[in-house]
Amino acid sequence: MHFVTKVLVVFCAILSLVLSALTMAYATNAGRIRAEFNSEREQKLAYKAQAESDIAGAAVKEAELQKQMSTLQGQLEDANKQVNDLQATRTELRAQVEQAKADAIAIRNQISQLGATASAQQGLIGNYREEVTRLREDLVKSSKREIELVDRINDLSSQREVLEQNARALKEQLEEIKLNMQTAGGSVPGSGLTAVRASEPQELVGPLVRARVLDVSSLATGDLIVISEGANRGLRENTLMHIIRGDNQFIGSVVLTRVEPDKSVGRVNLYGRTGVTVQKDDVVLSRLETR
Repeated sequence: MHFVTKVLVVFCAILSLVLSALTMAYATNAGRIRAEFNSEREQKLAYKAQAESDIAGAAVKEAELQKQMSTLQGQLEDANKQVNDLQATRTELRAQVEQAKADAIAIRNQISQLGATASAQQGLIGNYREEVTRLREDLVKSSKREIELVDRINDLSSQREVLEQNARALKEQLEEIKLNMQTAGGSVPGSGLTAVRASEPQELVGPLVRARVLDVSSLATGDLIVISEGANRGLRENTLMHIIRGDNQFIGSVVLTRVEPDKSVGRVNLYGRTGVTVQKDDVVLSRLETR
């Protein structure tokens, strides 16, 4: 082989080695450059996102500051308005103070004028005071007397009402006794049959009387109850009445032993039933209603 050819072959071999080395270096540098480029791009995107977030936050803060500025502006306007109002009020108060001073001077003058009049009237007031005291004492005595008379009149009226009720009850008893005597077939007072019938408890004749139980007292001899009606409704002693509860639940009977104008006291008869008691606000009827 020719020497030049050998040199060229050697040169080509060297170039091949150099080219291979450059190719390897390029491949290595290209991967690193690509990685760095991707990293730079990601950082750029991150910085861009951060910048956009910062811009958005700044916009929100700017809006909040603008809102605060508007609020402060409104407060400033209110404060200016209050200052103006206070200034107007101060001016008005100053005018009132001046007027008050003038009024005070006028009042001092009037006081000076009235001082002499007061001195002259003091003696008259003393005389009037004594006269008023005497009249007050007379009025108090008259009032006490009037109250005593009114109380006496009320007492007499109550007594008259009680007497009228008792008279009416006696008349009704007399009529009932006459009726019982006629029913018994005899009219001779004092007969044994008539006396027995007159002493037995009788239901009230006339309109239905409805009362309620006000109080219940348990005694060894039986229960006593106080009902809300009395002689004003025609009730009298030895009247037989009936106690019911709820929807016409029969509880027992009661015979009145004491009758007052507006209430009565009676002895309860439960007819030997156990577990049944009379309670407050139970209804008491002069007779049992039939439906």
